[in-house]
Amino acid sequence: MITPRERFKETIRFRKLDVLPWIENVFEETILQWFSQGLPAEKATVIEFEMGRGGTTLLNWPAVKGFSACSYFGFQTLYGCIVPVDVGPIPRYKQRVLNETDRHVEFLTETGAKARRSKSGKYAWYSMPMFVDFPVKDRETWYEYRKRLNPNDPRRYPKDWNPEGYTRAFESYQDGNTMLRCNGFYSFGAEIMGIPTFNLMFHRDPELIRDMIEYWEYFTVESVRSAVETLKDRIDVVYWWEDMAERHGPCVSPKLYKEFFLPHYKRVTAFLAKNKIDRILMDSDGNINPILDLIVEAGINGLWPLEVNAGMDAVAIRKKYGNKLFLMGNLDKAELARGGQAMMREVDSKVPVLKEMGGYIPGADHLIPVEMTLERFREYAEYIKKLLPFS
Repeated sequence: MITPRERFKETIRFRKLDVLPWIENVFEETILQWFSQGLPAEKATVIEFEMGRGGTTLLNWPAVKGFSACSYFGFQTLYGCIVPVDVGPIPRYKQRVLNETDRHVEFLTETGAKARRSKSGKYAWYSMPMFVDFPVKDRETWYEYRKRLNPNDPRRYPKDWNPEGYTRAFESYQDGNTMLRCNGFYSFGAEIMGIPTFNLMFHRDPELIRDMIEYWEYFTVESVRSAVETLKDRIDVVYWWEDMAERHGPCVSPKLYKEFFLPHYKRVTAFLAKNKIDRILMDSDGNINPILDLIVEAGINGLWPLEVNAGMDAVAIRKKYGNKLFLMGNLDKAELARGGQAMMREVDSKVPVLKEMGGYIPGADHLIPVEMTLERFREYAEYIKKLLPFS
């Protein structure tokens, strides 16, 4: 019997099996809304054993770990079995409320940024919070922050990290893909410095940017080295989070990308390739078309979510780049949420042709939004599943 993992691996290598995988990610608040619309809670709630009350007693007790609509609707999640390496700042900043008014809550995040969330509206987290301050502003604050980015800190790996045991676990897992998650060079800088400041520093203090990016290459390789050299191609795909574009284009020019990022990408992807890991999926919102040639040159060979509203077109990319890029997503979430003929036209315009071209996994062009009702998602699920089998 062909497993979900085998389908995923074969598809991203442009080989065809019996059925095309279908992958979605759903906002937690979308699932919460679906509960009120009739989604059976007992079929979407994940309950696992844990040591009682967060480790405060030795009693093993069932606890709600979250919600998963995957098995109920028949899709896979993008995040299957993830390599458990902590690539965040250690020690973490303690997330806490800094200020609260009738209109908003201001809080400190675990990465050290300060954010403000509105208290108005129906959804608490569906809209992005407004970031008002970041921990890195100049050389002095960068060197201070870097102390939290020691790649050899033993806390980056689980206490039970055992190469032999984790190797067996990654070999036996079949419910989906296995994955190593990394932060890209642009997303790293933007996350700790803020987009406006980070972008200005390319011109005001380019040597600071070089230092940050050079260090991030070192940190990325060394923090995951043990896992990569142990698991090798048991890691099906590397997920590289690199939000670096908006609707009208990339946040950096091709010239800046080539000068500041490209050599470091190449060295990281070469390290992965040396260890037989050759599928690297880049997650970036927005329009990345102007730098797509450089992304391919960097060693990236997969793209998600391919936002339609930003001008990303999976069919056009497939025709231009052939087998250089496997593709995921690109079904306009707004059209899917409309349901009916609009949903069917969107699915029909892409899934059949991309299925035959190969190297494509269908899904929405980002997370399923709260605007998509349970009824509309059920309709979409039933429709798309009819198009997945190969004749």
